[in-house]
Amino acid sequence: MKKVHFKSAIPIYIAAAVWLLVGLIAPKFLLGIGGLLVTAALSAAAYFGTSKLFPGRDVEVQEKIETGDAAVDREIAKARERLENLRKANEAIPDPEISRNLDRMYTSGEQIFRELGRDPRKVALVRRFMNYYLPTSEKLMEQYQVLMNASTKGENIQSAMRTIESSLGLAADAFDKCADNLYKDDEMDIDAEIKVMQTMLTGDNLIKTEMNSIYEAVTDTAKQAAGGAAKAPAETEKTTKEGIKLTLGGH
Repeated sequence: MKKVHFKSAIPIYIAAAVWLLVGLIAPKFLLGIGGLLVTAALSAAAYFGTSKLFPGRDVEVQEKIETGDAAVDREIAKARERLENLRKANEAIPDPEISRNLDRMYTSGEQIFRELGRDPRKVALVRRFMNYYLPTSEKLMEQYQVLMNASTKGENIQSAMRTIESSLGLAADAFDKCADNLYKDDEMDIDAEIKVMQTMLTGDNLIKTEMNSIYEAVTDTAKQAAGGAAKAPAETEKTTKEGIKLTLGGH
């Protein structure tokens, strides 16, 4: 949904009324250049002044989705009509829990349609949503409104209403899952791209991986050990010169 601003026509009518009023009261005033300029200024002032009092209104309209595939476009158009009926049902039903579930369903449905607009090939992933979940939810809401508006509500009507109310949470979960399923392949592609990038960065020595750190630690340990082994003979020689006798092997 996107918001479209519609300007109010009232400021235009008032601006036109200024000309009409001047023409009726002082028609000769409009015969001169000065009179025309004054009237035009009054008309403009009336228009801009009343525009603040009557700013118009914002209306939410559905963005048209065109995939380039006529068959998919027809499916989306039909499905959006069903989803719009759910939105209207949401406005007509005062129950807050039903409203929350219908809000979820509407949001997920629009997300599905936008994604199909980006990649119509994914329509195969939401066949069950298009052909079952959405039309069934629409039918349930139509039935619920009939029951809700019944003049008397016996046990059978109340039981049917409770059944529909309890099923809406499951329907909303199904809508969310269908929307999420559209991004499975995208997640796999993203993982593959990240792995390729990590491999290239590691090859160019721009990042350090865990294996790099282990290799460096092992290398540092080996260097320290080698340094210690090279230092030992010098220390032995120095000690010997000072007159201390070293006995090896315990003999």
